[in-house]
Amino acid sequence: MSSNAVTAAAPKRGFNAKEFLMNYGIYIVMILLLIFFQIKNANFLKISNLLLILRTSSVLGIACVGMFFVLIEAGIDISVSMNMYLSAVVGSVFLNGMGAPLGVAFLMATLTGLVVGIINGFFVAYIKIVPFIVTLATYSVCKGLALLFTDQKMVFLDSKVMTIANAKFFGVSAFVYIFLAIVIVAHILLTKTQFGRQLFACGNNLTAANKMGINGARTVFMAYVICGALCGFAGELSSCNLGVINANFAQGDEFVVISSSVIGGASLFGGKGRVLPGAIIGIFLVQAIINGLTMMGASAYVYTIFRGVIIFIAVMIDSIKFSGEIR
Repeated sequence: MSSNAVTAAAPKRGFNAKEFLMNYGIYIVMILLLIFFQIKNANFLKISNLLLILRTSSVLGIACVGMFFVLIEAGIDISVSMNMYLSAVVGSVFLNGMGAPLGVAFLMATLTGLVVGIINGFFVAYIKIVPFIVTLATYSVCKGLALLFTDQKMVFLDSKVMTIANAKFFGVSAFVYIFLAIVIVAHILLTKTQFGRQLFACGNNLTAANKMGINGARTVFMAYVICGALCGFAGELSSCNLGVINANFAQGDEFVVISSSVIGGASLFGGKGRVLPGAIIGIFLVQAIINGLTMMGASAYVYTIFRGVIIFIAVMIDSIKFSGEIR
């Protein structure tokens, strides 16, 4: 058979509306919402407000990067928000109680998050307990410890935090640069290193990855460790941004982080996700919606409703896209 005949026999792939909606539907919905917010408030798309959204996105964006690692290996981490809470509290102990430099507070907060990640990773990777159960347990423990250490009282941070909270370069908050740096490092780690390739392999099929000689347990363990450390760092950064830690610190942020990661392209089925630009797009869109609702004067109940709708849409689209794939 001639090459021309083969070419002619090959079916031409036309426009697939369903595939288009699955890939870009969530972005279309988000863009329509942004247009709606701009119509409601002419200040929404002003540079000053966009910079504010970038700043607020950066803190949870760091936790979102950590979540990408866990989702890529087909896991999940419910404890991210309370990990941030406990880590911020530990950082405040060194900052306020011991008068330690801000850098030491960040280090101790990050190490606290890392320990939480080690616990999660150990029980998920080596004891083989379902990730949801393990991280739900550490969520509760972290919250309890944070409330115990603070005696459920508000903790006002030392004025040292203003050093980083008010820092700007070319009019852009230092938080944004920190977030972008972490995204770039994570992108290189996931796309240019052996660990990154092994992580995707484990997410696609852990059994097959083990047969190929990959240490699946160690790879999964490291994903949780990285996620935990980034959440610890994000917790301290968030406390610096707010200047205070209260009993509701980071409450509900686990849902924002997970939904932002899925919106950004990570799959709950594992094996997929590009942290650059996925983490940036996902968290920015979700924070932009929260900002828009705030500018409209919406009540706290509306935030909860929108957050639930965002999570539902993101998970539904992800399920439809990847549920038919063989694992």
